[in-house]
Amino acid sequence: MSKTLRVLITGTPSVGKTTIAKEVAKILDYHYVDVAKTIIEKQMYVEVDGERGSFIVNVEKARRFFSSFLKKLSNAILDTHIVELFPRRLIDKVIVLRAHPLLILKRGMERGWPLKKSLENAQAELLGVCLFDALSFYGREKVWQVNCTCRSIEQVVSEVLDILEGKGGGRDIDWLEELERDGRLDLLLELEKACDLPENLFELLRYCR
Repeated sequence: MSKTLRVLITGTPSVGKTTIAKEVAKILDYHYVDVAKTIIEKQMYVEVDGERGSFIVNVEKARRFFSSFLKKLSNAILDTHIVELFPRRLIDKVIVLRAHPLLILKRGMERGWPLKKSLENAQAELLGVCLFDALSFYGREKVWQVNCTCRSIEQVVSEVLDILEGKGGGRDIDWLEELERDGRLDLLLELEKACDLPENLFELLRYCR
């Protein structure tokens, strides 16, 4: 592994970024950076979105801060779903964690998040928004995908470590194709029009968390 390695671990909210990022940082003895916590502590946000329960980040202010902050860190694991906060030259590898959209929806609801926020996250995962942002900002040569669906923390961490060590890992993931094949695509796309979740929705993924 290279002497200096700054790794961005990203993905849709509820995918498991924090758990995986902390474990990877612990194993490698790297500095773990909770980007959301840092943004709040340094007041690098414009306002709070009460409906979604989230902060609207001041991107320019955050970029200036992290540009200076990262230069002081030789090895770091960054945990965030907002990929454009860091100078491209200071990020060596980007790991995009992926999880089945219905699992993202299930986790959001179990956390007590508003239905609208949970649905938006599930649909963002369905469309690969975080992946698209990462590829657009950092380029394909720096970006890898890791599927977390129904896999243990140890399995996901092992694949991430393989990627960081240059041993390969990662594969292309297309949830649209999978949901269409399983006949579930309309369910997720139409859920936002419903007042209540179907009673059997979580049964679709009862075999894993």
